[in-house]
Amino acid sequence: MNNEFKSLLPPNASKLLRDLEKTGSRLSFLEILNRYLRNPEKCPEHLLPWLGWALSVDVWNETWAESIRRNVIKASISVHRHKGTLGALKRALEAFEFDHVTIEEWFDYGGDPYTFRVFIEVVTEGFDINDLTEVQAVINQTKNVRSHLEMLRAFLCTTSETPRLGSAFSTGEITTIYSLEVFEI
Repeated sequence: MNNEFKSLLPPNASKLLRDLEKTGSRLSFLEILNRYLRNPEKCPEHLLPWLGWALSVDVWNETWAESIRRNVIKASISVHRHKGTLGALKRALEAFEFDHVTIEEWFDYGGDPYTFRVFIEVVTEGFDINDLTEVQAVINQTKNVRSHLEMLRAFLCTTSETPRLGSAFSTGEITTIYSLEVFEI
């Protein structure tokens, strides 16, 4: 038994009860408070995947920034309550901290019935193909079942007066090198 913990069990308590008491006595010395474990804002970062699992987050990636993981967990309950609606889709996409998200339904632009388009503006950070596939997965998990995503377009915007654009080009050639063969004459 720990010196700081006094037993409340009677002297004739069984071994099982004493072992349970020892286990419980160690719990009181944990640094993580139980009330923080279900709070996405105060939960320790290394426990976020389990909190996301407990709140049924549909799409999860460990490589996301900590703020995005916390936002996705925060939005999860509201998204699940209203799943299949335009509001749930907006909330799910806003958790990714995009600068502007626009969703157009088929009757807004004269498209085929039950189709919609999503436009995303990104100003603060870059955007790559992996982000696009994750956004598409979030849309497919959140959208109305009868609706179909017609277009997903991401715009990379800048607010600076001198825009900078970077790109890289890579090319290569495969060459096979054989060993030297010596012939006798």
